[in-house]
Amino acid sequence: MNTANNSTFHTSSVIRQIVLNAVFYTVMLCLLSGIHASQGHAAPDATALSKACATKNVVSSEDGIRRLALIVGVGQYKSTKIPDLPGPPQDAKRIYQLLTGPNGYDFPKENVCVLIDDAATTANFKHFFSSFLIDRAKPNDEVVFYYAGHGSQTRDHNGDESDGMDETFVFHDARDSGIKDFTDDEFDELLTRLHQKTRHITLFLDSCNSGTALRGDTEFLSRYIPPPESETENKTGTETIIKRGSTSKSPANSQKTGWITKSLPGIVVFTAAGDGTVALEKNSRGIFTDAILTTFGQVNATQLTYAQAARQIRPLVKAESYQIPYFQGNLQRTVFAGVNRKLPLAWEVIETAPQLKLGGFPLPGIDTGAEFRVYDGFVKGTDLHDPTKAKAIIIVEESTRLNATARIISRLVDTAPIRPGDLAILSRPGSTQRVLKVTLRPHTEQGGITAEKAQLINASLDQNQDAKNMVQLVKDNGVFEISYDNGQYIVSGPENRVRNRFNEEDSVIENLRLHALQRVLSTLRGEGGSLFADQDTLQVQLVPADKQDHCAHDLNWRQAPPNAIAAQEIPLCYRWNVKIRLSEKSPVRLLVGGLILSTDGSIFGLPADGTAIPLGPGEEAVFAARGETFIASEPLNIEDQIVVFGTQETNPVPWSRLTQSAVERAGDNKSGLYKILDQYLKGTRGVSQPVETDDTDTAWTRSSITMRVIDPDH
Repeated sequence: MNTANNSTFHTSSVIRQIVLNAVFYTVMLCLLSGIHASQGHAAPDATALSKACATKNVVSSEDGIRRLALIVGVGQYKSTKIPDLPGPPQDAKRIYQLLTGPNGYDFPKENVCVLIDDAATTANFKHFFSSFLIDRAKPNDEVVFYYAGHGSQTRDHNGDESDGMDETFVFHDARDSGIKDFTDDEFDELLTRLHQKTRHITLFLDSCNSGTALRGDTEFLSRYIPPPESETENKTGTETIIKRGSTSKSPANSQKTGWITKSLPGIVVFTAAGDGTVALEKNSRGIFTDAILTTFGQVNATQLTYAQAARQIRPLVKAESYQIPYFQGNLQRTVFAGVNRKLPLAWEVIETAPQLKLGGFPLPGIDTGAEFRVYDGFVKGTDLHDPTKAKAIIIVEESTRLNATARIISRLVDTAPIRPGDLAILSRPGSTQRVLKVTLRPHTEQGGITAEKAQLINASLDQNQDAKNMVQLVKDNGVFEISYDNGQYIVSGPENRVRNRFNEEDSVIENLRLHALQRVLSTLRGEGGSLFADQDTLQVQLVPADKQDHCAHDLNWRQAPPNAIAAQEIPLCYRWNVKIRLSEKSPVRLLVGGLILSTDGSIFGLPADGTAIPLGPGEEAVFAARGETFIASEPLNIEDQIVVFGTQETNPVPWSRLTQSAVERAGDNKSGLYKILDQYLKGTRGVSQPVETDDTDTAWTRSSITMRVIDPDH
């Protein structure tokens, strides 16, 4: 893809349409619970959690709604042919605490059955799905099912799969002693029976059923295993049909149309990875899980809907992984029937002397260098996302992910001192979120980096101060990899896809810096308080340019709605622009700007001249000046991200300047949010003594969408 003045723009990340079966496979929703612990949090005991599965009576929540849940996390497998996963058991416990814990979603503990590892057998799953959910459910009950573990595929028996393969859950005893994977057809039968009792069903499926292999040295783990060899070949080498526990068509199967809303209306399904990408975990935590935890854990001005959650989850996942989450069903429903939460998932101040100490449940992004805004313990609701209501900003010095020590780096003028019991809200993630780990392919492998080239790459990194703060060369477990072939350096992502090629070491290092910067920009979250809401206050769309080349005249542009959850598809050769509208609900004018983040590392700033466009409530603007019109070009079916930002007029941020080096923006007059972000990117936050500030206009917001280029002829 090129701008109209021929600057190259590569798009990224594969996404394909996903049919109903996506419902029954892949997802990783790791919701974390909002818990305040004065001394940190011990994970719930798996045996104790499973005791609720035998409970007969259903307890209503405080609002009178009956809420039930079945949570399954499989990390240990009986079969030695199935690799264990460290993440799913912990993910399942965090989901449990999100639903039942303090500041959670008011699920009575008696109503939540948890099956972890050896308790999560195929027989136990079928039994408790029937006895704990189906048999006890009544009309209008709110029912949640969560699965984390391996997914796979097996031969389709009833012709309801276009690719000839059923998707499967892989429970603890699967592929051992004659136990088969649990197919989506079998699950469909259970789900249809539950749907006859209540339509208020939410599925979180933390697994994947397809995708490419990862590099062996990556720190990611895939939640997918291939089908058993016996499922794809028999003694003569031809495909074989494997008998299942049930081969009958369920009513839902007989109505499959590719969307669950047409066969099982009302259901909501969150899946971790669309067809062709892989659900991943990192550091024993599901990436999609962390994104949902971050999103579901906040407190909003209005009750969160599944559609609003989905819009916020996608960019958080994209910041960490190439996987593409997928959402379907009645997304306008309020999350878990609209629990009226007043406090978010937050940490709590434990001690103030002799050191400032914090504690809480292991939220994503908390490690050395993480920044919190500290609020009085009596503050509630959206005021906890209003920077002007905070006492101070603190930075973490050491962290165990359950407890941390920190120090103050700025405080508001004339504010009360920090006290035990005050709430600490994460505003910017720690250093590990800002640093991109990169490995050099061993010289003993094809395309390996020789010692001489490795020395040149290290020297180039040492000379690029911005890159030194954001890129780390490691021996193992790198997210990106550098190799060398045909006279060029090749930069590859964890999915083994080539992101870019370069002739010079300096270009490689600068490209890696931009990849690291993209991760940071994708994880930033607005701080709008009661004034603004991310993915709502700013409405962003991609629209056809006024002038089109001849090659685009016969092509059909299918316009996606503002802030669409799915990617905007752009026909090959089409010219397009970015359009922003400020919601009429905004109480003030905003200065808006944007960035286009390509997975080849390129970043394009909007407006192109580095300024910002003022918009009043209800007003809109199209970025169409010189250098702001783009042309859809290859590669195809690769997702790129468009992020737009809005700040108050007295707190301008030249967003495109943040993509440049610290030296280039050294002479800029920095204040407010621009100063904070500049220091954060340079890694200099907290280096100086604490300062008193008057952050009266630091509230800001953001929205994002994705796009991909398609070839209408193929």
